[in-house]
Amino acid sequence: MKRSPILIAILLLSLLLFSCELFIEEPQAGKVYAILVALDYSDTNEQATLGGTIPDAQELNLALKAVTTKSKAIDYYGYLFLQDASPPGTVTIGNTEPVNSLPNSANLHQAINNLKVVATPNDLIIFTYSGHGSEEGELVLATNEVYATSNLLDALQEVPGRKIMILDTCYSGVSIPETGASHSTLINNNISKWYKKYWDKTTYSKPEVFVLTASTNTKSYEEGTANGHSHGVFTYALLNALGWSHPHAKDLSTINLDLLPNPPAAKNSILSAGSLYTYVKDYKSPNSWYSVFAPSGQNQHPMVTGGALDMVLFTF
Repeated sequence: MKRSPILIAILLLSLLLFSCELFIEEPQAGKVYAILVALDYSDTNEQATLGGTIPDAQELNLALKAVTTKSKAIDYYGYLFLQDASPPGTVTIGNTEPVNSLPNSANLHQAINNLKVVATPNDLIIFTYSGHGSEEGELVLATNEVYATSNLLDALQEVPGRKIMILDTCYSGVSIPETGASHSTLINNNISKWYKKYWDKTTYSKPEVFVLTASTNTKSYEEGTANGHSHGVFTYALLNALGWSHPHAKDLSTINLDLLPNPPAAKNSILSAGSLYTYVKDYKSPNSWYSVFAPSGQNQHPMVTGGALDMVLFTF
């Protein structure tokens, strides 16, 4: 009997799928805590001023709040650490001591330590950063402090709950170890490597902190919209993935978050680290920006840890 090549291919694919252990953690309903860090470097001549970073953090804060409201999560708490030449204020996490909001390493570590007190294993912890990065993958914090991302990863590991770090900065993937549990369109960009990574017999371990970055060992970019409003290209795509639909307003408090759509990056009522990555790398701006997954020219190559593993962020 002649066998159909299509039927054989389907059977082989089914065997591969059933032999591979894909892990998606289904969370119980908990709270969402987000630390959102952004610097525009307008108070220094040593770094180029960035126009999109502060809007990145401010709008991600609202977008995540809107997503939380639509999801099964209990409540959302967002904490902004902004350096935009205005006097810093304080941030209070739960019933802990207030933390100065100037984004330097001491203040960020204090905020993370305070999260250790208030967070539970059912909670989701989100850390975002928009700003400059060194060629070694370090973050350039307030007062030109160059700080290793690994130090923040180590601190976040000690916080209860599911954790994801989102970095919109140049060379952001350099400081994240390339292992069997990470995927980059630059580091693994051919079908043989993809096949080996996803279908070999490697034993995967779930990262304690998932990381989604704007680039691997390349620069990241920011662009302005038609009305002059700026964002990082990566964060612009991320905002759209979350359903923000980019409703610019001079006063963000006037935006009705209830009217925003469900996240288009969600699949089967689940928004995960992997589905965000997939949406962002394939995103093409309606403003004719270059794709963050462009093969040449000014381009970025997003990266996510997890590989064949994934982490559920929100369920709807």
